[in-house]
Amino acid sequence: MSGSEYLVGELRRLRNLVGLTQGAWGERIHFSASHVGAVERGERPVLPDYLRAVDRVFGTALVKFYREFVVGELAPMWLRSWLEYEERASALRVYQPLIVPGLLQTEDYARMVLSSGGLLADEVERQVQLRLGRQLALTSETPPRVVAILDEQALRRGEAEVMAAQLEHLISLAQRPTITIRVVPADAPPHLGWGGPVDIASFDDEEDVGYLDNHLQGQVATGPGPMTMLQAVWDSVSAVALPAHQSVALMKEVTKTWTS
Repeated sequence: MSGSEYLVGELRRLRNLVGLTQGAWGERIHFSASHVGAVERGERPVLPDYLRAVDRVFGTALVKFYREFVVGELAPMWLRSWLEYEERASALRVYQPLIVPGLLQTEDYARMVLSSGGLLADEVERQVQLRLGRQLALTSETPPRVVAILDEQALRRGEAEVMAAQLEHLISLAQRPTITIRVVPADAPPHLGWGGPVDIASFDDEEDVGYLDNHLQGQVATGPGPMTMLQAVWDSVSAVALPAHQSVALMKEVTKTWTS
């Protein structure tokens, strides 16, 4: 039995244990009866917001189970080593030139991006579940310090019904003391970030580790040579990005274009 299957069974068992119908259970956690039914039948993936609601109302620790046993299970083998670094990092630096970084994506935005890649519907939902699961690190008891840089065009590209909520989410995240979001303006000069996205994980007592993504599979980078190059890329991107407060102002301005 997979971790996901166990989690679905545990949700069903808990609801029956407290003697609630799907409708009554949904009322308690503020989800519809149809949503509850779809989760329990395995027709809809169990996502972190649902588990948070159950933990909050019933005092369970299902989010912890999800982080420890489901997220890694959802990931392809080549990604799992990076997920271990990402989970343990005390600080994360993330640069994305084309889209909003995965750690900062809403569910609808993640689904929009993943649906554009030719994946089957089941695999899209699996990857959405994985992406949202990775975000649980941001709300842990000891969240990493995150600095995310993205290109202005990423704010202006997408479906209108998705983008307004995504930008509002970014603005909200930027208010957290552990998260800094910076934007590379459209008129920025050439920089090394044009070569593609870069993630760097830092630790209290270990060397930094990098991650490079591509169309086939990601690559974990370690050692002085690769990390020196990735640090140079980060420094080049950071040099042309707007300061945090100007970036938030730009995000608010762009949000208006999606809601007007």
